[in-house]
Amino acid sequence: MKFRDIAEFIKLEHTLFDLPFIYAGAIIASGGSYDFVKYIIIFITATSARGAGMSINRIMGLKYDKTNPRKKNWALVTGKMKKIDAYALTLLLIAIFEVSTYFLNRVVLALSPVVILFFIADPLMKRVTSWRHLFMGLTIGLGVLGGFLAITPVAPPLIIYLVVLISTFWIAGFDIIYTIPDIDYDRANNLKTLNVKYGLKNGMIISSLFHIFTIALFIFIAFIVKNIYYDILLVPIVALIIYQHIVVNPSNLKTIKVSFFNANSFIGIIFLAGMIISFYR
Repeated sequence: MKFRDIAEFIKLEHTLFDLPFIYAGAIIASGGSYDFVKYIIIFITATSARGAGMSINRIMGLKYDKTNPRKKNWALVTGKMKKIDAYALTLLLIAIFEVSTYFLNRVVLALSPVVILFFIADPLMKRVTSWRHLFMGLTIGLGVLGGFLAITPVAPPLIIYLVVLISTFWIAGFDIIYTIPDIDYDRANNLKTLNVKYGLKNGMIISSLFHIFTIALFIFIAFIVKNIYYDILLVPIVALIIYQHIVVNPSNLKTIKVSFFNANSFIGIIFLAGMIISFYR
């Protein structure tokens, strides 16, 4: 199988949502003194973890993906990727993840199985609770904590927990938007989302409330870092968060893609730039 097929299977481009926040945790821990070898290892750790998590999600969700029209062209559904190959890829990615945590420090290595457990639990949440968007956000948001501990394995400061919350509610908010096309299928198959439980209109309101809270946390961090350049970078961050709610039209699938991917692709990168500027010495 070609690298392009594997990248599509694990949605490699979605690392744009979590990798900048993981590096933000590392930047905060570094305090302006950068160990670039560790930063490379963090990249390997983060991308292998993201890939393993997505691969686990694909395998555990195959039963439903096979009958979901939106997912009819996915590799496991079409048979382009065999299930045994998916298992092998998952084990390989987990092995890379575990080995890379070993080269970071003992604390990260000891906590690494917890990450895998979260990856396994995440696809099960859609069968358990309509609020599973928050669990998925937290699963990804924990990478911020991992980024910090990879550099400095001590109790994190308040700002790290704030960034974890930002990542959690930001991702949960746009995941509600992402699941709009599946609302009828999810309802018919008893899969739980906030759109299914409360209806599309109320689901969008909850998504907006999640993102209002996200914006409030971004602003709160400004009072911690006290850096004018971070304050300036808050403007496009807030604008992009608002934009994704303005542009989305539940009846137009193209606007959902624009809202989900195009708007959100830049938020983490801009925030990371703000952290680099704020903590650079």
